Order: sequence, then C-alpha cells, then structure tokens
Amino acid sequence: MNIIYVSRLCSSRKFKDIFENAIIKPPQQAQKYHRLLVEGLARNDEIVVQAISSLPINRSMSKKILFKREIEEVEGIHYTYLPFANLPVLKQIIIFFSCFFRLWKIINKNRNSVIICDVLNISLAGAAVLVSRLSQITCVGIVTDVPFYLASMSEDTSRSKNRLISKINTYIMNKFDAYVFLTPYMNQLINKKNKRYVIIEGQVDANMVDYENELSSKYETNVCLYAGELNKKYGIKMLTDAFIAAQVENSELHIYGSGSFEHELQQICRQHRNIKYFGVVSNDIIIKEQTKATLLINPRPTNEEYTKFSFPSKNMEYMASGTAMLTTNLPGMPLEYRHYIYIFEDETVQGLAANIRTLLSNPKEELFYKGLEAKQFVLKNKNNIIQAGKIINMLKERK
Repeated sequence: MNIIYVSRLCSSRKFKDIFENAIIKPPQQAQKYHRLLVEGLARNDEIVVQAISSLPINRSMSKKILFKREIEEVEGIHYTYLPFANLPVLKQIIIFFSCFFRLWKIINKNRNSVIICDVLNISLAGAAVLVSRLSQITCVGIVTDVPFYLASMSEDTSRSKNRLISKINTYIMNKFDAYVFLTPYMNQLINKKNKRYVIIEGQVDANMVDYENELSSKYETNVCLYAGELNKKYGIKMLTDAFIAAQVENSELHIYGSGSFEHELQQICRQHRNIKYFGVVSNDIIIKEQTKATLLINPRPTNEEYTKFSFPSKNMEYMASGTAMLTTNLPGMPLEYRHYIYIFEDETVQGLAANIRTLLSNPKEELFYKGLEAKQFVLKNKNNIIQAGKIINMLKERK
C-alpha cells in the first residue's frame, strides 16, 4: 500500500534548519506528532510512505519570498516540499494547486494509494479531498483539534477571519472518508455519518527506549519542569503562583516555551530566583532536561469544553521521558493512563501548591520509579509503530 501523507511535516534535518534560521521559532509539537506517525507507518513492511508537505514557514519567521520545490528521502520516506510564495493569500493558492497536481500525478502512477491528511491546513486538506473525490481514492483525515474551538482560543484579534476559516475547515473536514481522532468525544462531535475511524490519543517515539533516565543524572535540586505554550488558559499562571505558594526548599521551576504570558513570566523570574525561564529551545534539549528533572507538570485546566477533544502530546512526551508527571484529570485522557501519573483534582493555586509540596517531600526514589513505570507503559503500548498499525488495520477494513 502506498500512503501519501499530506501535512506541514518535514524531515528532522529540514526542520532543524528551519528552526535554527527562523526569526520567530516555529511550533515543534505538531511536527513531532506527524513525524512519529509517518515514521511509524514507514516501519510497516507493507507500506510505502510519501510525504507531501507545505513547509512550516511564514512571514514572521522568514523574509524570503520564493521557495522552490524540494525533494529528499530520509529513512525510506520520500519528502516533497511544495513550492510557494511567502505572501498572504497567494501562498495558500499556490500550495493548493501544487498539492493538487502533485497528488494527481502520484495517484495516476499508483492506484493502490491512500491519502492521509492533516485536516487543519485548509489548502492542503482542500486539495487532498478534491483529488480523492476525482480519483475515488480513500482520504483519511488526521484531526488533532476541533476547528471551532481552535478559532475561539486563537489570540488573533480578527474574530471574523477566525470564524470564516473555522467554517471552511469544518466543511472540508466533513468530506473525508475516514478519520483519526484523539478522543471519542471528537468522533461524537464530527463523525455524524458514522464513517470509519480510529482513536489514537497520541504516540511516543519508539527510539526513546535508548534514552536513559537515571537517578544519579538528575539535578540535585528538586526541579519541576513545564514545557509548552505560555498562555494563561493552559494554566501557566496557576503553575507559577502555585510553585511560589508551595515554598519548597531546595526547589526550582524550569519553564520552556513562548506565548502571551512570556513578559509577565520574565517579571516573575526577576522576583523569584528559583523560577527560571529558558525560552524556546529545540525538542532534543527539552527531552534531555525532562530526564534530569524531578517532576514534570502539565497544569491544563479541565473546566473548558475543548478539553474533551484534546489529549496533550506534552503528556505523552513527559511519560516517555521516564520522569514522574503531575497533571489534571483531563476528560479526554483514557483511564489506563491514570495509574502511571499523579493527578491533582483541586485545580486552584492552593490545590496545585499542596500537590507540589507533597510530591517534592516524598523520597526521590518514589518519584523516579513512578516515572519509569510510565515510560515502560507508553513504550510498550503507545509507541509510534503500534499506533500507526491501528491506522493500517483500519485501512484494511472495507466498509
């Protein structure tokens, strides 16, 4: 089977080059999600994977205007980076047509093909759906967010623009033949026609088995770590306030990422020397720091409706690191995860502070072995090869 994976994915080498040269650093989580899935698919002997990609570049990241088509092959995966002009509107038009014709050419050469597409990129998704309809080839949508909630949570001031994009996105999303969802709630909301689907809340890199997490290599200080978007709606302010309120001796809070809370966070760091902000760094550095930390924290609140439709990839990455995790009881999180993590139910500053205080007062060995159990669980049951296999099995089913 030939799988054509349509998204903004690029190889690790290509993304590293973009990341290092970008004026404003591009998000890494979406890249990691799609890369792990593609690599998992490619590890199956029956599958050939071709990735058609729109490079994750915009005007805020690069002043370069014209980008030519590029081709590379990495670890058996053939990447085609579509040409585009780095200008508003024109960029999306060029990407739509270049994606359409590239897909059409590949499918006409190999009819035993399936398209798998990131539904959140309108230009790519629109081209993929149109080609699949014209060629009668199956098109699977990867749904990592619900457009309506994504638009409502955007910090973009143009609400009318966000609503329009959301409507177009939703229309295109309904045209896919099958779906990959993060949670069952997504299926209930989106899949009204009961099309084929599979729930994959996320995946971890099977290669993480080679990353050692040793008690002797951890910081002597109790280090709590957060890596992700710095936005109050994701609980980052509650985390900083709670860490201050916990008043745990010989402890530090390390924070990585960017977002609207960044300026306020820098002020907090000046006032509290045990809270340290490291900005945006590569995912490789994040993983190393996670293995050296004492406790990883994801304070995402559960009181918003959108949490039913999300399972943070951060949680998967935290667990794969082998360091203990403290997080909220997200409704989209499968029950099987709860044994391997620490959960705080009282989502207040004092509630989180009490949990931080309690956990950091426990023997380091206790936290260490909790983290190792979590790592073993996700590597055995949720690695990218196993999770990609669920998509392959779905594609083999004929409805």
